[in-house]
Amino acid sequence: MTFVEQVLVLLVILCGVLVLGGTIAFLVVRRVLRRRWHGVRNHVATRAFMATLALLSGWRERVGARATPETDARGTAARTRRRLWSAIEDAEAAVHHADVSNAPVGELPAVCRSLRQVAGQLDTLLRLERRLPPAASARPDALRTQVAEVMTAARDVQSAALHACSDANQPRIRTLVRDAGDEVAIVAAAVARMRSISSP
Repeated sequence: MTFVEQVLVLLVILCGVLVLGGTIAFLVVRRVLRRRWHGVRNHVATRAFMATLALLSGWRERVGARATPETDARGTAARTRRRLWSAIEDAEAAVHHADVSNAPVGELPAVCRSLRQVAGQLDTLLRLERRLPPAASARPDALRTQVAEVMTAARDVQSAALHACSDANQPRIRTLVRDAGDEVAIVAAAVARMRSISSP
């Protein structure tokens, strides 16, 4: 065996030992962390922290449910741009899902493309708006109104696509529910028959 072969064998053995040691260390650390977490999870401070997170999450959902395109169009330019693109992407995703589900979408894909083009123009204007002085009077209200209108249109497209998906899925879901009910009735009848046969 040459020196190079000996070095290669040594490296392979060393790598195997390292992998084995790393695996054992990972399993031991995971087990220790799980034990500690079970102790920490039941602690009063942890429960209070989790309850606070749940309250904050609920508050955020309530605030999000009250949000309208008009309120979303206000605020900083960066936040408005983010919400604008989120509305466009949500509409596109809903239309794509409806199209894949063979739901009737009509010209909604073309409307999404038009909305994306207009949103790109508004995005550029919002980026330029950031360079204006921070005074509220310096901000163009017409631009924010247009952003709100585009967001409203995007939400309308999203809603139409979701309704189309729901209507397209309704016959399949009814069939599935009916089949499940039939199977449950068959199983219940079989169980009742088995009980009547086995009982003296």
